Formats: sequence, structure tokens, C-alpha cells
Amino acid sequence: KMVEVTGKYGTLKRDFRHLPVELWLANGGKEVKARMYFAKSKQLSMLRTVCSHISNLFDGVEKKFIYRMRLVYAHFPINANITN
Repeated sequence: KMVEVTGKYGTLKRDFRHLPVELWLANGGKEVKARMYFAKSKQLSMLRTVCSHISNLFDGVEKKFIYRMRLVYAHFPINANITN
């Protein structure tokens, strides 16, 4: 249940061993299928979350992202130290 996705912008890994989900490659390795047996609504939402995480892994290695973080305070001042 370790998912590793490699693309032109790097490699991402995700561990789903703590979830009772069955994952496998289908269609000659072009699709990732997920299955869970006897699932109630909470478990179905967990299955949907796993599928969303895997989809985000594919987006993360295919597109390039730039994260910009802005430090804003409303009343109390914030001290921040940036290293590296």
C-alpha cells in the first residue's frame, strides 16, 4: 500500500498501510484502482480521500507549484524566523 509516483518534476511517495483499502494497477499500469469491502459511510469517505490523495500525487509531479506564504496578523504581532 505504498504509492510512489514519478514524473518530470520529481518523485512523491505516500503510505496507505494504516487504511483497510485494496490498491492495484489496472489497464496495463495506466489506472490505479481502489477497493474496500463492507464499507459504511465513514469508510467510503476514507476511500474517496485515498483516491483524492493519489490524484494529488499525480498533479504534484506533472505540474510545477510555487508556494508563497504571507505572514499577516490582526492584533498581536507575530515573530517569525526563516532558516535556509
